[in-house]
Amino acid sequence: MSERRLRFRLPGRWFSVDLSSAEATTASIRRIAADAVGPTDQRATERAKVRRQLQEAVAAGAQGDVRALMFSTEIAPGTPLPVTLLVFEPADLRMSPAVGTAPDRVLKVMAEGLKQLDPVAHASVVEVRGPGVPALRTHRVELVDDGTESDGILRLIADYWIPVPETKRVLMVRFSTPLGELENVMCALFDEFIAVAVLSDEKPESLRDQLLAGSSRRG
Repeated sequence: MSERRLRFRLPGRWFSVDLSSAEATTASIRRIAADAVGPTDQRATERAKVRRQLQEAVAAGAQGDVRALMFSTEIAPGTPLPVTLLVFEPADLRMSPAVGTAPDRVLKVMAEGLKQLDPVAHASVVEVRGPGVPALRTHRVELVDDGTESDGILRLIADYWIPVPETKRVLMVRFSTPLGELENVMCALFDEFIAVAVLSDEKPESLRDQLLAGSSRRG
């Protein structure tokens, strides 16, 4: 059976990080920060923020097999939307043979596990419409240092657990944005991104096929 790939329909302007090697990833992040924000000295602080966001996403993805890392600057021309999107398969998440491969059953077991292992995350669990299968979403808002003299920013992190049909595999999609003050609005938007995604056996012919809608560039 060919490997299922998660493909998105993402509006706006997105950049994809080159994950082929550690050196390529570092260089790609620098290029994306410059392209997304601009190369002038006046934008140095903003470039540093973008680099930090992407580096943190790379570190989070190191917990498993990273499939994709993308960064958005706007959802439509003139409408800023800073979002980091990470797709990975957690290395330490394996279903026992008794669970089976039915997506509903896999998610039920996952929810029960979260209740035991991470009660805080479990408190935010909701089932959402996924890419042809249901998905679980947990989210949190945290105050983080943004590297400036301000009191920090509220960052929203939304994690989606998506079972791959006919397998015991689960993919995690993580959206992160500094727009934590818009918690409900952003969660609703991310829910829609997940709902219109596709689990496909076909290999994307290009990066645009992977992202599908909207402007996309590879760093």
